[in-house]
Amino acid sequence: MAYLEQEGGFAFDPAALVGEVREALKAVTELDPLWMHGVVHPGGPHYRLEGTLGPVSFGEDECVVLGHYIMEFSPANCFIIGNAFGMSSVYIAKAMESCGGRSVITLDNKSEGDGERCARVAEDLRKRTNARLLENHYGRSPDDIMRATGGEKFDLVLVDGLHAHPQVTEDYHGLKDVLHDKSVICWHDYWLAGVPESVAAAESDGFLCTKVNCSGELVFGTRDQAVFDRILRLFPNSEAPLKRTRYAALALLYVGLLKAGLRRRLSLR
Repeated sequence: MAYLEQEGGFAFDPAALVGEVREALKAVTELDPLWMHGVVHPGGPHYRLEGTLGPVSFGEDECVVLGHYIMEFSPANCFIIGNAFGMSSVYIAKAMESCGGRSVITLDNKSEGDGERCARVAEDLRKRTNARLLENHYGRSPDDIMRATGGEKFDLVLVDGLHAHPQVTEDYHGLKDVLHDKSVICWHDYWLAGVPESVAAAESDGFLCTKVNCSGELVFGTRDQAVFDRILRLFPNSEAPLKRTRYAALALLYVGLLKAGLRRRLSLR
């Protein structure tokens, strides 16, 4: 792993770590790059397993955002809803390992795309990268959250499961017993249906939230004012996650999928 010297010691290089995880993923499976310049905002690229329409990975720029968060806060543990083929969870696990973290737990129900293939790739990637903090569990959120986590309280939670209403809000409510006063929730893909409703539910419960305008938009939320102020300093260009029309972004999503599908068909001729 590439390291950067900083005050108090060394930390990983967030962008270099993305490259390492990407190359490890390419070594265990064939990938199809998607949205090379971002979805809603500049960023990307994203990936999916070759020959599939989805699921689609975190953008590389979004991993970098999480990397900077991990370097700033050094979370001890992380729980992730939605794992797909493991790119973001491995990235988080390797980043947290370099910052003294102790565990990353995922929960995925294998429902999107070829779920069994994704699960195999996620495990192969975990082993290839020696992501020793990472444990992948399978089941449904919110029903299986307590089984997967054992009721542990988490510093960081990533919500990246099915993007539909009310599922994302149900995910949030199911997380309440694994949050402590200073926990941070990160929602992926704020621009997609279901995620704004989940963020709004958290805000009604007293969460302070801000949106980072990376490729697919990440929202960070916490109840703790001091933690929130640190997030704002870390991402000074973030903004309030206001509800807005997402038809243009949805159109871009479908156009991107259609173009990628056409490129795939042409390559097979």
